[in-house]
Amino acid sequence: MSDNLKDIFSNGQSNGDTNNTVTYGKKKLSVKLIALITVLVLLLTVGAFVVGMVYESSKGINSDMPLMIEAYELIKKYYYEDISWETFQDIAAAAFAGSLDKFSGIVGGESSAVSSGAIGLHVSSTIYNEHVVTFAVPNMPAYSATAIKRFDTYDENLYDDDGVALLNDVYVREGDKIFAVGVEGYTQSGEKVYSTVKVESANLTFFSQIMSLFVDYDELVYMVNKYVGDGEYEDGYYAFKIRRSTYEESEKYAYYYSITDDVGLIRLTQFYRDGDFDFASCIVDFISEGKKKLILDLRDNGGGELTSLQYIAQFLLNNPESKQLPIMNLIYNSGYGNMKSAIEYSSNTNPTVVNLPIASPLANRIEGFEIVVLTNENTASASEGLIGALQYYNDVKIVGTTTYGKGVAQISIPLSTGDYLYVTNGRYYVPTADSNGNLVWERTIHEIGFTPLKENIVEDRIADYAIDKCVARALELFGA
Repeated sequence: MSDNLKDIFSNGQSNGDTNNTVTYGKKKLSVKLIALITVLVLLLTVGAFVVGMVYESSKGINSDMPLMIEAYELIKKYYYEDISWETFQDIAAAAFAGSLDKFSGIVGGESSAVSSGAIGLHVSSTIYNEHVVTFAVPNMPAYSATAIKRFDTYDENLYDDDGVALLNDVYVREGDKIFAVGVEGYTQSGEKVYSTVKVESANLTFFSQIMSLFVDYDELVYMVNKYVGDGEYEDGYYAFKIRRSTYEESEKYAYYYSITDDVGLIRLTQFYRDGDFDFASCIVDFISEGKKKLILDLRDNGGGELTSLQYIAQFLLNNPESKQLPIMNLIYNSGYGNMKSAIEYSSNTNPTVVNLPIASPLANRIEGFEIVVLTNENTASASEGLIGALQYYNDVKIVGTTTYGKGVAQISIPLSTGDYLYVTNGRYYVPTADSNGNLVWERTIHEIGFTPLKENIVEDRIADYAIDKCVARALELFGA
């Protein structure tokens, strides 16, 4: 032991003893006892640290468990039906996940894709647009079913003697909004009743649960708000009794239309792997007809899969070297707040689809190729990701109204129950140029969206393309 250390331990009071003792004031302690105490203190310190770490990591859940158990015990005591602990946990988990934001929730294993796509009357049943009717194929006649009744106010039980007489000339049309959905049944006294549940503004979990109630019915009752134009809806509600999926053509995801000699239009209803073949087929038609200008209709397209977006972007982006181009930067939580960055690129194929045609940039095959994009308040998510890339690479113009503004992404995680947990996992950024013209990832459109230039704002729902005001404005921009 060095002299300096001796001085520290002896506090300057060495008595010259040669046995194994240390003098502190007038007290002498054996070295063994000091070592034992030191070990005990170290063990207690480490133990306290470990317990603290465990407590801190778990108190977010465990500290709330007493309240959850208390609530369950009271429900068990007072609720008029018996509720098992398993059922209570299922309900509590779904309610909590669904309360995080409108994009998160728990859905049934068979309903994991219910957040978008065609349900029943081919409603655009995304969680962005309050279930607006969107016929995938414009120019089709009004839906064949006519209204059963008209009601001034909503009641979940709609009896035959409520409302006005049967209506023979009121149809479900593009832009109408589904307010409630239900089935036809009978009361205990034998009276016919349409029992309905409101779906307006339903989040992912709630909408999924509602639709699962009616999965075994081929015929549903829809309460509809009739669209009258310029963003306005007629007062009152119409009840329609309509069979599921009666129009097979609307099972496609992309449709091609010839507008003029030089202009073609592709309507893309969703970014989905099964629709990539549909989109590629539209591109073939566009090229074979010798078109040079493309109107891309993304109205009421609520998004979909990233791999589909990457494939479709490869066709549309100005890309002289036909390489993969960066189209968005996703900042996501890889676990417990560990945020990571993933730059996503366009792709000439979709790895989840077999035998898909290779995507090559149209601008490299068609001289003078241009795009105008049609948008509305229900254009969201992957659609907005594509618009951001098109604005950066093509300086594309948009016509219509401001897009939804969904700049976050979700992951789906299978649960032990067979259901799926959807969790908002990150935020994505679209490409922009800095003052030196270099690509930077500084722009997010979440809760902002893309707004057309003032002269390109057109308040209009989708209609027959021959009279569609948005199409007419797109043609003006093309000089057609």
